[in-house]
Amino acid sequence: MTVTTAIIPAAGWGTRMLPASFSVPKELLPVFDRPSIEWVVAEAVAAGIERIVLISGRGKSGLMDHFDRHPHLESILTKSAKDEAAAEIVKRSKSCQFIEVRQGDARGLGHAVLCGELGFNQDRVAVLLPDDLYFGSPSALSELITLSDSAPEKGVIGLLEVAPEQSRKYGMVGGVWRDRQMQIDTLVEKPEPENAPSNFAITGRYVLPRQLFDLLRNQGSGALGEIQLTDALQTLAANKGMLGMVPSAKRYDAGDAEGLLIASLRCALDHGSDSLRARVQAELQQ
Repeated sequence: MTVTTAIIPAAGWGTRMLPASFSVPKELLPVFDRPSIEWVVAEAVAAGIERIVLISGRGKSGLMDHFDRHPHLESILTKSAKDEAAAEIVKRSKSCQFIEVRQGDARGLGHAVLCGELGFNQDRVAVLLPDDLYFGSPSALSELITLSDSAPEKGVIGLLEVAPEQSRKYGMVGGVWRDRQMQIDTLVEKPEPENAPSNFAITGRYVLPRQLFDLLRNQGSGALGEIQLTDALQTLAANKGMLGMVPSAKRYDAGDAEGLLIASLRCALDHGSDSLRARVQAELQQ
């Protein structure tokens, strides 16, 4: 059985996006013509995901609302001859099954992923962090699932090569490359450049075996008193159970204002009309 369930942890406060995220969940801030989380869900659905477990928190009910039906608005749109817009609401709500789980206590990414176990009943699960947007074909998640299908007992994570001085911003990995995949043996959370095991960082795409939930449940708290996902992944890596690859699609950081703007411009160029593309390119050249 391939991977059909995905967990999207989206309970964070979005402090990198303040003040824009003060009253609006950062995942609902627009990237071109739709909220950033819709791009993440679209990537998951394109990779064959049928069920999404959305990990949310207080003040984040708008996330599930976005993927729900809205009969009143649909009726208004239909009466206004905006049938296509009404159909998009229906299509979005039926794109997959959505399950919401509240995290409650904010105890780290590992805890958020563990909360998603409630909606998961297979041997593997995908995890997509909504701060990371991937644009391109094939989709990042589909490439990770293909690699995971060849080694279903192992975890697979998306990687990104970064400048050495950026290691302080990421979880960094080390290991041995074979063709396009790395057999990971070391994961270090936000090391100083001189302590980084390589120049390859962990990005927000994972395909993980069911064993991970037992590791998270039993490992206890790590840095900052939180349940760290990286600690559980290191346990897998110590048993040769972690692979990494750099997806073909281009990755954008939608977790801060600059990254969100750049991602939006990219989408405008890729998905906008010819006149919009010309306008954007002309503005950028000024």
